[in-house]
Amino acid sequence: MTDITGGELLARALAAEGIEFLFGLPSPEIDPLLPHLEPNGIRLVPIRHESAGVHMAEGLYKTTGKVAAVLGNPGPGSANLIPGVVTALHEGVPVLVLTSQHRLGIVYPSPPSTFQGQDQLDLFRPAVKWNAPIFQRERIPEVLRHAFREMWNGRPGPVHVELPAPIVYELGEEDASPVPPPAGYRGRGPQASQAQIAEAVALLAGAERPLVLAGTGVDRGRANDALLDVVEQLGCPVLTSMAGRATVPNDHPSYVFGFGPAGDLARSEADVMLVVGSRMGNLDVPFDCYWGDPQGKQLIQIDIDPRNIGVTRPVELGILSDARSAMEAIAEGLRALGGRRRDGSDLERYRALDLEFRAEIAAPIMEWQGPGIHPAHAIGAIGAVFGPDAVYTVDGGNTALWAASVLPPTRPNSYHSILELGMLGTGIPQAVGAKLGAPERDVVCITGDGAAGFNIMEMQTAAREQLAITTIVFAEGSWTMEEPNELDLFGTTFGTAQGDIRWDLVAQGLGCHAEYVDRIEELEPALRRAQQYEGPSLVCLRTDHDANLAVPEAMMKRFFEVYFGPAVEQPVGA
Repeated sequence: MTDITGGELLARALAAEGIEFLFGLPSPEIDPLLPHLEPNGIRLVPIRHESAGVHMAEGLYKTTGKVAAVLGNPGPGSANLIPGVVTALHEGVPVLVLTSQHRLGIVYPSPPSTFQGQDQLDLFRPAVKWNAPIFQRERIPEVLRHAFREMWNGRPGPVHVELPAPIVYELGEEDASPVPPPAGYRGRGPQASQAQIAEAVALLAGAERPLVLAGTGVDRGRANDALLDVVEQLGCPVLTSMAGRATVPNDHPSYVFGFGPAGDLARSEADVMLVVGSRMGNLDVPFDCYWGDPQGKQLIQIDIDPRNIGVTRPVELGILSDARSAMEAIAEGLRALGGRRRDGSDLERYRALDLEFRAEIAAPIMEWQGPGIHPAHAIGAIGAVFGPDAVYTVDGGNTALWAASVLPPTRPNSYHSILELGMLGTGIPQAVGAKLGAPERDVVCITGDGAAGFNIMEMQTAAREQLAITTIVFAEGSWTMEEPNELDLFGTTFGTAQGDIRWDLVAQGLGCHAEYVDRIEELEPALRRAQQYEGPSLVCLRTDHDANLAVPEAMMKRFFEVYFGPAVEQPVGA
């Protein structure tokens, strides 16, 4: 019999779960794991901050559906993971959080004399779906199986496993702890019953004005094709949640923008609404003034998490299921029924109103002549260079709003925002994770300068790992999104000025290709040089403060209502 360490056993168990990347830093407590990562097909990606490592795992999962592990060393290294782990919990991102711990004689509990000592289990408990320590080497595969069951139970999310150093160093028989594949111990997720599918099909087939709304669960569940199959059979409008921008391309003939008068009218007139993979959260302003009176409407909500059903809008039929299997079953049910396709007159009205609204919003932007660079013009240039096949990670306040409005339609799972928890600083590390998962694709981070400051050091990670990502920092030196409310209340601002920062010089010092752009005609050539560079690039884009502040009033009004509630209580059309 061959003896192996707990570290090697852990590497084998991680590989069996499909882990290909571990984001973290080495430490003596975990060292026996590290030499066994590469032989088991796992790449160690050292990071500059542990929280950013979780965001890298987030970018990997959102792009590819693959789960990664992150590592925190005892004390501060583990504590640094918390902001990223909380983000993963809110965003529904599965990630395995591993924390190393000291020898058992000075922890559980940690006396005041323990250097870098803390009770990490209690620290992580409210930030993860499940957590546990491993106190016996033989139980490493078993505890990981517990963790992965909980990770995929309902809405995916982070789980936490703690590894005291002696367990990682301990030797034991190679065959004493079998490592079965996931298919040997995990079942499939929840699926709709035949009765529920039949009821949903009957409601949709019998509707005069059906409507479909797609949230990020459609992307995460790879249900995009099945959803569009249902939409096309019904001949109805399809809207997306704000976070679900990539679920349906905005050039699809049934697409209607959900945050303008056309989306409001479509929702208010709909008699049956099918909401898939969206909790209809406050960011989607699920108020009667935008969604219409719920009386007389029949809402079908499909979600993998029972806690999301019927929270902000009453439902006629709540279905606990993964999005893809439910939508495929509904599509087949409609096809078997041979139901009628709507004549398209309603959809034509909504799309005409949509085009009118978009033209009205675009007019002052198109007419803007400067001086300086308008952020919408810049995002138009970015979209023209990198196109619809790139992966975009979007970070910041007003910058994110401009990006959502102006970027081209993207492929599914290719537009990663911060619109569930709203954590800043995710864009650059998400781009790193996305590029690791999809090395053949262009990966572009569009970030405000406030957001860029949180994790700019991860550009050095990209340089070290030779990852050709392009980051564009919209640099105007202000927390611009915070200004309007302060100006309205007090006529002045407090704490919004950041000062001028040459992000290109910072990136150059971190080993990246760097460009500085302060004229719009310089932007496209700079972007193309960045695109062609065989490594990470950063473009410091000197955008105009006043132009960035001039987000269309209709858009900004809704955004403020997320925080303060609806300004108009009367339902649409009342």
